[in-house]
Amino acid sequence: MPDVNGERLSDAEALLGAAGFMSVRAVDATGKNRTILEKNNWVVEQQEPSAGAGVADGMTVTLGVRKPTDDQDDVAVEKGVVPDVVCHDLQEAQDALRGAGFFVVVAKDGLGQGRYPLVDRNWIVLGQSAKAGSSPEKKATIQLTVVKFGEPTGDSRCKS
Repeated sequence: MPDVNGERLSDAEALLGAAGFMSVRAVDATGKNRTILEKNNWVVEQQEPSAGAGVADGMTVTLGVRKPTDDQDDVAVEKGVVPDVVCHDLQEAQDALRGAGFFVVVAKDGLGQGRYPLVDRNWIVLGQSAKAGSSPEKKATIQLTVVKFGEPTGDSRCKS
């Protein structure tokens, strides 16, 4: 059994397939039962059977996966104060900003390709136009610079 811990789900499945393991099941390791839409957005955290274990032919390999942003603390929300949403997924960032009373939130492609997020949970926030802790007008536009999971994050130190 190869060790696929720390691999993207798509890469882990390819490695397991190359080793002859054709029955692979991925589950959300956080217990939130989120649907896995894009395998490149998930990283293997645990595997069963474990690496190096002997396994019977046809055995199903179960991979516990999570998104790189799952280890981020919850966003602290205070009415009228911009929360720090850098390194969180776009959906969580939007929810936090709305919870703080800011409803004009736009996403900007951090790679400059002009892409628009369709599934907000598949994008990570690298920067925000309104500084965390500031109190702009409620109608102010807050721009979030984002990239898809697995893409370069520049100087942000965000896990992708």
